[in-house]
Amino acid sequence: MKFTLTGRHLEITPYLKAHVDEKVKKLDRFNHRIIEAELVLSKDRVYHVAEGKVLLGHAVLTAKGLGPDMYVAVNDLVDKLQHQLQRHDGKLRDRKRQPPPA
Repeated sequence: MKFTLTGRHLEITPYLKAHVDEKVKKLDRFNHRIIEAELVLSKDRVYHVAEGKVLLGHAVLTAKGLGPDMYVAVNDLVDKLQHQLQRHDGKLRDRKRQPPPA
């Protein structure tokens, strides 16, 4: 999986980069077909914002995480992407199990 981390008007510390790396590697457990993941970290007036895009072979999943701290925003983002990956795999699994139309 190719992984890109960008800070928009924000300096990315080594601790933050290590935290994001650890969280993004967990996404690989939920779907092994992830080709690329892009994360953009920024700070709004009040909230810290983490935006993410995960590219599968045939779909693109996007999410946005908000929080009072960048670590909380990244955790929120990864939870949302994890839920989308599980839902996407469930849809594919259900489509394969359906009987052929009569």
